[in-house]
Amino acid sequence: MFSKYLADPEINRLCGQESFIRQMLTFEIALATAQGQLGIIPSADATIIAKTLSDLTITPESLAEGTRQNGVPTIPLLALVRAALPESARDYLHVGATSQDVVDTAQVLIISDVIGVLSARIHQLLSQLANLKTRYGDVAMMGRTRTQQAQPIVFGQKITDWSSPLVRHQERLDQLKTRLLVVQLGGAVGNLAAYGDQGKDVAMALATELKLSYSVPWHTQRDSFAEFTNWLALLTGTLGKLGQDVLIMGQTEVGEVVENVNGGGKSSSMPHKNNPVLSEALVMLARQNAQFAAIQLQSLVHGNERDATAWMLEWENLPRMMSNAGTALQHALSITQTLGVNAEAMNTNLKR
Repeated sequence: MFSKYLADPEINRLCGQESFIRQMLTFEIALATAQGQLGIIPSADATIIAKTLSDLTITPESLAEGTRQNGVPTIPLLALVRAALPESARDYLHVGATSQDVVDTAQVLIISDVIGVLSARIHQLLSQLANLKTRYGDVAMMGRTRTQQAQPIVFGQKITDWSSPLVRHQERLDQLKTRLLVVQLGGAVGNLAAYGDQGKDVAMALATELKLSYSVPWHTQRDSFAEFTNWLALLTGTLGKLGQDVLIMGQTEVGEVVENVNGGGKSSSMPHKNNPVLSEALVMLARQNAQFAAIQLQSLVHGNERDATAWMLEWENLPRMMSNAGTALQHALSITQTLGVNAEAMNTNLKR
């Protein structure tokens, strides 16, 4: 019902269960390929594993009961994969890895795809804000502080307040990606002991196969995920400020902007209304992501070498926050494309 208003279908598809399963299989393909290259498993069996898993379809329903029983989807997934493999290759699947390696790396691969979508939308939004500033940036209006009329400004100042943080968010994302888009491979307790002195070589080869950066195991180090969710909260917060400004400036008694000059939200009982429904959603999504970011910070309290109570906090939280950010960007793009600017009302309010 709210699939386009309070959620983002494209981001939800990238974060969905089918996508997550595919990324877990991608991990296993890359791991076998890397191990085949290093002689840890026979190269012929690595090829068989890669081909079989590339052609394999596993449904979320087929993993549901096994996940409930084991608390992680990797175990039922591996059981189905082994059943699909020739008997000679089964022992060479998932060698030296642990469930968390699969789940964490799959999550990173999903985040990488989502970041590409969000970054493109930020770039587009900055372009639309620049166009808006070119058209209306010099229009004089009354600046307001603490809800009261203060001193004159130009509308371009508001647009700058909307756009400047977005530029910084892009810079933050570029810096964050080097810490976030990294492989996870640690084995049972995060020390790669199963590979002897080849542990780092396997992890580096795996990273290369997945087009990720190499990292030492980070099973209990959740700071990069927390940094990313803080970034998502910053992004939606900036867009929430845009929405809040449009709500205030668009009030009937102020009348300086209209969210959608082509016709916005309707009322079931008041047909004259043009409700700023997208701006309202921007404010809500900003507030919600601020709360969700706090949940992610709690995953930093990660006991010993693996703590499922901390780890599980991320499984629903990360996809929801990414969807919220994507939704907010889509709404901001719609608002800045259809925003009606009433220069006459700005001038009238300036003279009061």
